Amino acid sequence: MAALALALLGSAPLQARPHVARRLGHPSTRFADPLQTPEDLRERLTSPALRGDVATIVQLCDGWQGSLDDFREAAATAPIAPLQIPIGAHLPAMSSRRDGRPILLRDVVWGGTEPIDAYEFFFYSRGRRYRCVTPKACCNFWVENIGPDLRKPRLELRCESPDQVPLGRPLPLCLTLENVGEAADRDITMALPLPAGVEIAAAQPGLDPTAQRLVWRVARLAPGSSRRVCLELISPEPALPEFLATAVGADSAEVVTRCSTHVVGIPAVLFEVIDVADPIEVGAQNTYDLSIVNQGSHPLTNVSIVCTLEDSQEFVTASGATTVTASGRTLTVQPLPVLAPKASAGWQIVVKALSAADVRFSASLTTAEFQRPIEETEATRQY
Repeated sequence: MAALALALLGSAPLQARPHVARRLGHPSTRFADPLQTPEDLRERLTSPALRGDVATIVQLCDGWQGSLDDFREAAATAPIAPLQIPIGAHLPAMSSRRDGRPILLRDVVWGGTEPIDAYEFFFYSRGRRYRCVTPKACCNFWVENIGPDLRKPRLELRCESPDQVPLGRPLPLCLTLENVGEAADRDITMALPLPAGVEIAAAQPGLDPTAQRLVWRVARLAPGSSRRVCLELISPEPALPEFLATAVGADSAEVVTRCSTHVVGIPAVLFEVIDVADPIEVGAQNTYDLSIVNQGSHPLTNVSIVCTLEDSQEFVTASGATTVTASGRTLTVQPLPVLAPKASAGWQIVVKALSAADVRFSASLTTAEFQRPIEETEATRQY
C-alpha cells in the first residue's frame, strides 16, 4: 500500500452507497503522516498542531457522545494493539482530507488487494465504550461507539487498629479505601463516627478535634487505586471501642468495615505496713496499719494479704476493709474482690509483745494482676 486514493464509485450522492477505498496513503487525502509504531499514533492524535482536526473527526463520528478530554487521555495512555482489516471489510467510517480540510467518509468498504495494517485502542467516556481504529499507511482514523459502559466501580474499605493499647497512649487507626472494580467512582464519602468517650488525640491536619463524626471526601477513585487516611485517637478510660466506618460513591453501593481496640489500664499498687508504736514494752499491744492504694488505671482484683508473726508476738484482734483470721502465727486477710483505680483499702492488726526482740512483721500481698507477691516488712523493737 504505497499511496492513498479513495476511489468513489458512481456519481450518486455520498449517502446512496458505500465508499470503496482501494489504496491508502496518498499525501493529499491522508489525515496525517503514516505510522510505524504505537508511539507515532499517540503523537499524531495528541499533537497540538492537529488538535482541532482530530476534534472535528471525533465529533463527526456516528454515535459519539463522549468527552474529547477522555479521547485525548486514551490516545495518550490506553493500550494500543495491532489490527488487520480484511479485504472487503465494511467500515463504519474513515477520516480523510479534501483540499486540506479534515472530512469523515461514512460507510467505507475496503476494496484493496491486501488487508489493512492498523492500530486500535478502546476507551470509555460518559457511560459508553468506544473503539478508535487507525490504518498505519494514512492515519485515517475513526471512532466507533461500541455500546454502554458495563463496567462498574466496586469499593472495598478496611479498618486497621491494634488489638490492644495501654490507657493514656494514642490509639492509631487507619482506613484504606480501594476501588477493586473496573470503572472509576466519584464523589465518594468516607465516614467514621467516634465511639462515646473516644477523642482525637491531638491536632491533626484537616480534622476537627471536637468532631464526633469524621468525614473524608474523594472526588475520583480510578480502578485499582486506593486512598488511605490515618489518625490517632485516645480513650480516657479503659474500654473496648468498636469503630464502624462506611464509604459510598456516586456509582457504587455503600461498604462497611469494623475494627476494635482494647484500651487497657495499667496495674500499679502502693502497699505499706507501718507500726503505730516503736519501740514497745513487753506485755503492751501494738497496732500495724496495712494500706493499699491502687495507683494504676486498671482495677486490682482478688486482693489478698497474708501476714506472719514472729514467736515474740501474739495476735489480738483486727479490723478493716475485710475480716482477718488467724491460724497460729499466720494471719489471713479475706480477699478483696475489686479495688478500683485510685481507690484505697486498709486494715489494722493488733498484736501483743510477748518478749523482748528485734521483730520483723511481714506481709505478702497478691492480686490477679501481678504474677509475683508484693512483700512488705516492718521492724519493731520490743523491750
